[in-house]
Amino acid sequence: MKLSTRLRYGSRAMVALALHHNDGPLSLEAVARGQHIPERYLAKILQDLRRSGLIRSVRGAHGGYVLSRPPAQVNLLEVWEALEGPFSLVDCLDSPAICEVLSECVMRDVWGRMRGAVEEVLSAETLGGLVRRQKARPLRGG
Repeated sequence: MKLSTRLRYGSRAMVALALHHNDGPLSLEAVARGQHIPERYLAKILQDLRRSGLIRSVRGAHGGYVLSRPPAQVNLLEVWEALEGPFSLVDCLDSPAICEVLSECVMRDVWGRMRGAVEEVLSAETLGGLVRRQKARPLRGG
């Protein structure tokens, strides 16, 4: 399983917004520059995060983007679903009728356990927890 660039960039952008949660809106340019994400690509990602209700945009001279909820109340599964849709490893977990070998397939059990484990990890990781860990890390070059 390989995570998409869209998800990786979107997650980093959400952590950046969470780091500045009490500082007011963060501009698209500031997020893009700080996270080394192409601005045009990030604009599309932030648009989807806004549509999902995870962030909101603030207009004006000091506008930008802010989280819609406190960082501790936003988890990575929500970010995943906003950017990638429902988490699914294989179609047969969500639509058993499509599988011709469902009754004898032992792999479906494995895929189901994998999905549960990943969903558990993503649900447990909040932006608040990631901010605490980020602040505890030494700065690059320092």
